[in-house]
Amino acid sequence: MKMRRAVLILTLTVATTLAGCGIGRVGAPPSVFDLGLDTKPVPTLPARAPIALSLQAVPVLSDTSVIWRVGDSAAPKAYATYRWASSPSELVRQRITDRLSRQGPVLADRVNLQMPQLQLSLMQFEQVYAEDGQSSEGRVLLQAVLLNGRAVVDQQRIQVRMPAATQDAAGGVAALRQATDQAADQLAQWLARAASAPAATPRPGG
Repeated sequence: MKMRRAVLILTLTVATTLAGCGIGRVGAPPSVFDLGLDTKPVPTLPARAPIALSLQAVPVLSDTSVIWRVGDSAAPKAYATYRWASSPSELVRQRITDRLSRQGPVLADRVNLQMPQLQLSLMQFEQVYAEDGQSSEGRVLLQAVLLNGRAVVDQQRIQVRMPAATQDAAGGVAALRQATDQAADQLAQWLARAASAPAATPRPGG
């Protein structure tokens, strides 16, 4: 098992490093991807009051690298000749803002303390290969906390895994697009419930 993982990592690393390079010439510029146009139908949800949205991400998602790893490896890698158009945190924030704005205004900052605030943490946004390299999936993991004033109303962990059609960067990007859209829809559905439930009244000590 360990040998197969080592061979897979070596193969992917060499392939992505040499993809745009050659002896005696300058490598081609990296291919750049984003999440595409948001044309997928969204769930029909009731209108809601304006909210403020903030999103932070783990450090590995702070630049434009397209991240991959093998299984549960603690060593994430980056494709050498593929980049995101902006950081994953910014791409995901834009997509979620667009999706949530279908139900009501989404602001970057609170207008006042009474405005609900949705705090998001992007914990995972990467392509994960199986140990044998025969399959992979795009994984998105979000932690969401809804605040009313300074009190916590509710929180939700959203994890989506989408299989990649091809075992390369392009397949991973496509899978991550689908995973992001599905995560945004799940977030919108949870927010509709959390914002309208009786528990939306601030809880002391939140």
